[in-house]
Amino acid sequence: MANFQPLHKNTHANTKLKQASNVEDLRNQHALGVVVQEFAVAGANYPIAFVKEEGKESYFPVAILGLEQNKNLFVSEEGKWQGMYMPARYTHKPLSVIPNKDDPNLFGIAINMDSEVVSEEEGEALFTEAGEETEYLEKRKQSLMTYVENEQITKAFLEAVAEMGLLHQQNISVKVREKEYNLNGLYLVDEKKLNELSDEDFLKLRSRGFLGPIFAHLSSMHQVTALIQKQAQVSE
Repeated sequence: MANFQPLHKNTHANTKLKQASNVEDLRNQHALGVVVQEFAVAGANYPIAFVKEEGKESYFPVAILGLEQNKNLFVSEEGKWQGMYMPARYTHKPLSVIPNKDDPNLFGIAINMDSEVVSEEEGEALFTEAGEETEYLEKRKQSLMTYVENEQITKAFLEAVAEMGLLHQQNISVKVREKEYNLNGLYLVDEKKLNELSDEDFLKLRSRGFLGPIFAHLSSMHQVTALIQKQAQVSE
């Protein structure tokens, strides 16, 4: 279990962050959340699809990293990342953004003290001896807040395509070395419906900068072939 604490100059005066030595915690994750700003680069490496939030009518995008539950094809036996791109969500660990309980429009930074990268002996310091934030922490915080902003844009993107009826459920079934793999519960943009949009709706998507992510998502589905190839290699 993660042990997140609100980051504070007194509580974490001596806390440092080391470089992660492995990605062992991703071994059992066959998908990882992404934001629309990542679709182009992530989609050049992994299929990007949408999944529905449990018990809700909202969706969020994921990069698909494996053909079966709890198996990430991009983590080596030694726990090293073998992908060409690491989704930004993972790069922020062990820091996270938490909403202010009194004002949901304000955010604070939390740190997972159980993370293997947290140390008091080595790594990048978060605070100076005078209790000021280090330049390293300032950059990490700025990166986190930018990601939160990107998540809001991603939410607006999904709301728009869902509202226009562009998402349709599609299960992906492939066979690798006589074994069948099924990815269920995925939603994709329906290219036919996209082409049938009224000029007004199409222009709405274009004016909001949403066409690029749509086309990047559609193009990314060709990366299913790459997953099949990787699955064939580990099945040998």
